[in-house]
Amino acid sequence: MHLNQLFRDGFFVSSIDRITADRLLAEIKADTFVEDRPGSPDIAAWEVDNPSQNHNIPPVYLSFMEQLGLSEATQHLRSHMGDWSRTNCMLQRGKKGDSMVWHHDSYDPMHLICLLYLSEDIWHPEDGGMLQLGEGDIDEHGFLVDPESVSIKASVSPNHGTLVWAINTNPRWVHRVTEIASEKTRYTMVGQFGYRENVMRTRVKEKYGREWR
Repeated sequence: MHLNQLFRDGFFVSSIDRITADRLLAEIKADTFVEDRPGSPDIAAWEVDNPSQNHNIPPVYLSFMEQLGLSEATQHLRSHMGDWSRTNCMLQRGKKGDSMVWHHDSYDPMHLICLLYLSEDIWHPEDGGMLQLGEGDIDEHGFLVDPESVSIKASVSPNHGTLVWAINTNPRWVHRVTEIASEKTRYTMVGQFGYRENVMRTRVKEKYGREWR
């Protein structure tokens, strides 16, 4: 992991080996997905909204994430703060028309996240479905003041085996997914690594309304 880029920009782009990516993709294609909000990627049927209650993660996914979280890529962080006390995994299936607006996962009890992209297709910028990482000004609650003014630092196509690491403790560092314009399917395995429960997550609907997710 390039620590200078991670701590300067909040993210770093790498990849996993093809054999592992192919194995995970085969497992994921056999999984069951359900619709989430309109215009958002489908989610795995075993996933729950609150990471603290996500107890049904298939072992093949969780064991991969646990090994990734203890890999050389995270060694610097763990040498200062200790091994992770919490590891979570989520799974999404993106299809034509899906997108995600600028956001920061500040309500999740995790300090570091990773996004692993898996797909049978070759993705080009014109296909959409790109992960964009940026930085923007926030208000007193940690939400973006003006999404239109976010400074984009990188745009990453969801090609097979692409792995993006991101620090999850600075709400100025945000990300979004551009609308998928093609018939291609992109799978995203999201890993979250942290040290404690964040009470903000358990009170988020109370604080920001029942529709907040």
